[in-house]
Amino acid sequence: MSGEEVVSIDKNSEAIVEAILKMAEDKARVITREAERRAREIIESARREADSIIKAKREQLEREMREEIARKRSAAEVLANQLILKTKTELLNELFRRVNQRLAAIAEGQDPNWSYEELLVKYSIEGANALGEKRVYLMGREKDRKLLEKVSRELNKMNVEALVDDMAMPITGGVVVRNEGDTVRYYNTFDGRFRAYREAKEIEIIQRLFGEV
Repeated sequence: MSGEEVVSIDKNSEAIVEAILKMAEDKARVITREAERRAREIIESARREADSIIKAKREQLEREMREEIARKRSAAEVLANQLILKTKTELLNELFRRVNQRLAAIAEGQDPNWSYEELLVKYSIEGANALGEKRVYLMGREKDRKLLEKVSRELNKMNVEALVDDMAMPITGGVVVRNEGDTVRYYNTFDGRFRAYREAKEIEIIQRLFGEV
């Protein structure tokens, strides 16, 4: 083999190598571009997915926040309504408690605006007229016995025989009028009259106090 042939073979080899390298480089560029494109797609897809997750999470958090606010508002409204109802009930009970105190004071003769004896006479006459009998019995508090005896004398003047029953009644004040056989009783007590008044007027009183039922 001559020297010229060796050089010729080397040049051929170099051309082949160059061709192969060029093919490899072209392939590499194609692969690189494809890889970059795919990478961009993956990144964009990941970004969209991340945005979607963030949006969904934000919407979920906002929804949970709205629900929590609604729950707290509802709970606050319930608590406020309970407090308002409790306050109204306490005010109403205080009003009726004071009325009972006033009635007790009247029964003890401690209210200068009312004569308890006159009330007993009035209540006894009402009871006797309601029974419509010639003989009635007056029943009241043990401490009212002497007053009831005076009341009975007033009834006797009206041609109604009134006797004072020995049985004491656990009442705030007033009188219970019964017939001779104790089969009919007419309750004209402070307790009964006030209870009837409260049942009849409570709604009206609530309207006057609070402007509502």
